[in-house]
Amino acid sequence: MQIRDSNEHDHEAIRAVHRSAFGPQEGPAVSQLAVDLLTDPSARPLLSLVAQEQGEVLGNVIFSAVTVSGHAQASGSILCPLAVIPARHGQGIGAALVDRGIALLRERGVEIVLVLGDPRYYSRFGFAAGHHLEPPYPLPYPEAWMALELKPGALATVVGTVRCAVSLNDPRHW
Repeated sequence: MQIRDSNEHDHEAIRAVHRSAFGPQEGPAVSQLAVDLLTDPSARPLLSLVAQEQGEVLGNVIFSAVTVSGHAQASGSILCPLAVIPARHGQGIGAALVDRGIALLRERGVEIVLVLGDPRYYSRFGFAAGHHLEPPYPLPYPEAWMALELKPGALATVVGTVRCAVSLNDPRHW
């Protein structure tokens, strides 16, 4: 399996991965969000990785830029969305995508990475709730709003409301 930066030729494969992973109910909205983020200037800097094997895209993760009110200098990203085709669930593909993305963001000087997701899954990467960053919208499960500090001390000094890319800044994604 190879993990690489996605490119414009991957957009339809990325759409298909998210559609199949999230199923008929959520798949259309999440797959559209993924493709929208890829072309959204407000999501920059953006990191989109695909896991590929024998020419087939098996998974995708997107990290898009966020800002925090009152902290324009803070460098942050949000992990959203992550998907792996159902036939390959449980084989470590999603974890490999997240691990590689976090490593690349750290190399690029990103200080904080956020995610809204299952704490049982994302805690294995170091994500945790209990920080002082407010989501753009009220959440039914606040414990799922987690942060990962890539620069030591960043979460202690950055407090405020997170602002996401235009594509992600829609209440139905929260």
